[in-house]
Amino acid sequence: MLPMDHPIAQENIRRHISPAQIYDDLFDEEELDDIWKSAFDARNNVRRNRNGTVLMVGPDSGFDEIYERYKFKIDKMVGEEHATKTPSIGGNWFITPQQYGLHNDSIRSEVFEQTLKQIPLNHPQRQYTVWKNLIIPLWIGTHLDYEDGGQICWFEQRHIDWACVYNAGEKTENIASVYDICTDYTELQFYDKFGKAIPKEKNNKKFNLACWEEYMNTPYERLQGLTTEHIWNWVPGTPMTFDAVQLHNTNEGSRHRRIKTWNSKMGLLLTFLIELDEDLLGEWRIFQSKLKETDGLESYN
Repeated sequence: MLPMDHPIAQENIRRHISPAQIYDDLFDEEELDDIWKSAFDARNNVRRNRNGTVLMVGPDSGFDEIYERYKFKIDKMVGEEHATKTPSIGGNWFITPQQYGLHNDSIRSEVFEQTLKQIPLNHPQRQYTVWKNLIIPLWIGTHLDYEDGGQICWFEQRHIDWACVYNAGEKTENIASVYDICTDYTELQFYDKFGKAIPKEKNNKKFNLACWEEYMNTPYERLQGLTTEHIWNWVPGTPMTFDAVQLHNTNEGSRHRRIKTWNSKMGLLLTFLIELDEDLLGEWRIFQSKLKETDGLESYN
């Protein structure tokens, strides 16, 4: 794939932005059981972060086996034309005891730089950008008599850049993430669900107070300039697709209950790439022709 901060990559990503989608009850109990237990394959790589979230990555950092088993369902969501052209499907299984703060799920620059050791920037295989992600809620762990996994909020804002956590106001401390952290949104260029640039002066507008009180368990300042696109319940078997660069967060449970309603949750994140549009591919090949095999991100910054 192309680096996130290259202008050609950013234009391709912008062109393929589209609204988040939800698919009610697409996976049954037997399928969910198979998917979550697949995380414990001995070939998988495992890591954890400071808040106790455990993340598992498939063989060779890929999820092609999961895709092949559930191709008939995943293609309905992502689209067979694009899903089958993705050179490798990335992502992770995750088990988390805490809500996820505001972030996007593109790719870390450090991870991208590691790929340059195997596939140099001028390699013909580099003709893709990040595109759509798919999240499948798998189960909810709770001590209550009912299941309430809380909600996941998809914001209108897309930030076409490396994976990032957003923490305006800096009131959230000890963030358990390996992503970069942005504390000032003033000069960020956001795009809406149709790929149209959002004027930067809107980045300082206050977030909808009623929405914050009803759904958000996060400092109010952290959501400055944002607007909601969708707020959906976290329901096992009901997957969602979203732009890799779309801002989103979760909460501790439906706020009207005034308690944390779950002890842990498990989900599967799958990431899909998309090819460069033909005109952009031509521009990219010209850029590549001027590179050496040892050139990295500094070649255009």
